[in-house]
Amino acid sequence: MALNDKQTFRDALGAFPSGVTIVSTTDGEGRHWGFTASSFSSVSMDPPLVLVCIANTADSHPAFMKARRYAINILSQGQEAIAMHFARKGVDKFGPHEFRYGSEDEPHPPVLPGSMASLVCTAHDVYAAGDHTVLIGRIEDVELGDATPLVYYNRGFRNLELETEAETLS
Repeated sequence: MALNDKQTFRDALGAFPSGVTIVSTTDGEGRHWGFTASSFSSVSMDPPLVLVCIANTADSHPAFMKARRYAINILSQGQEAIAMHFARKGVDKFGPHEFRYGSEDEPHPPVLPGSMASLVCTAHDVYAAGDHTVLIGRIEDVELGDATPLVYYNRGFRNLELETEAETLS
C-alpha cells in the first residue's frame, strides 16, 4: 500500500513503542534550552555515538545548532508531566523542574535527576533531514538511574510491566 497521506504515516510510526527523552543544553550566555524527543537511537559503540532528532520549528533549534555539549535524559515512569512540559513552545521549561546544572569546576549541560539514564554528549555531527535536524552526539559521560522506563506508544504514555522470573519460566 502506498503512502497516501500524513495521517497514515503518523499511524504507522505510532505503532512503534519508544522511549522518551528530554534533551538539554546551556548556551554561551547561560540560558538553558531543551525539548522532548522520542526519536533517539544508538549509532555506534566505537566511538560511542547516539542520535536524536529535533524539529526545525522548535524554539530551541537555533541553540542546539550552536551547542557544543548537550545531555540526553532518558525518562522514567512518573516523568510524564515533564515530558509534556518540555514538548510545549514558549514556556519556561527549566524553572518548575529540578535539574542539576554544571559549574565552572564541573561543566556539563542540565541533567535531570530520577531519569533512567543521562548521557552527556559532545556535538559530533548535524544533518538536515526534512522538517527535522539529526543531532549526533559522542558520549562523554553516562549516569544510570534505577527506575522503569517511560514508554510512548500510539500517542500516549505507557507503563511497562516487567515479568518475574517465575512467569518467564512457565
